[in-house]
Amino acid sequence: YSRAGLDVKGLSKSKLQGLMDANIIRYPADLFVAFGDSNAEDSSVGQEILSKIADLPGWGEISSQNVADSIRTVSAEGVTLSRFIYSLGIPFIGTHASQLLASQYGNVTSFLDTLDEASECVNDASSDDSVDDSPFGTLSEVKGIGPAALSALLSFSKEEVLVKAAKDLAKALKVHKENQAADESIDGENDTDSSPFEGLTVVFTGAVPGMSRTAAQAVVKQLGAKATPNTVSKSTGLVVEGEKGGKKANQARDLGIRVITADDFLQIISS
Repeated sequence: YSRAGLDVKGLSKSKLQGLMDANIIRYPADLFVAFGDSNAEDSSVGQEILSKIADLPGWGEISSQNVADSIRTVSAEGVTLSRFIYSLGIPFIGTHASQLLASQYGNVTSFLDTLDEASECVNDASSDDSVDDSPFGTLSEVKGIGPAALSALLSFSKEEVLVKAAKDLAKALKVHKENQAADESIDGENDTDSSPFEGLTVVFTGAVPGMSRTAAQAVVKQLGAKATPNTVSKSTGLVVEGEKGGKKANQARDLGIRVITADDFLQIISS
């Protein structure tokens, strides 16, 4: 947990650890579940947790109520995806790396879906080959995200309890797209309705002429793609096949998934 990520006033890492040591909560997300909802102030669960926190040494009614109020405020206003990722406390994922990850995934659903896909990788998370073959493999092309960060992401995905806590946190507060303005109606009202990538999970394999993998993924996300993982699965909606991309393209065809060439892709985005 990173206080800077969620900016809950009055809740330091040591105080949070104290709540967990006292068995009042198991994970930071539990506080958002208890206090984050607009009706939580009247809920018996929220009141019970609030009472237990107030009884702890160093807390009291005022401090515990201030934290509860701060959590409600953060939950209502929401946080950007980069702050959400940073708040998870993943080793080697600082503020800058969190911003880079947020720009790659675009929304919290895409990020969490990638964690799920990575959790199914059976190899040792500490192996460079395992990272390259995982859904995080394409991130190696992103300047500012190094091998240690990639390995930490893969290791995090293997911890079922931590991934569940991340999902619970995402459900308990609003996680905004990184570039989302306060007026959410601005979000693609005209552009994405007719986009051929709208709502699809798009996988790139091989080289796209004149464009890096990262740039191509960013383009389809701007055009409404749901996610751009590194692996083909049953949830994949489209595969873009470039030069030397035969393996994943063949796998997609075996699964009955639509495959287009890199030239087709370039023509689509140019129009």
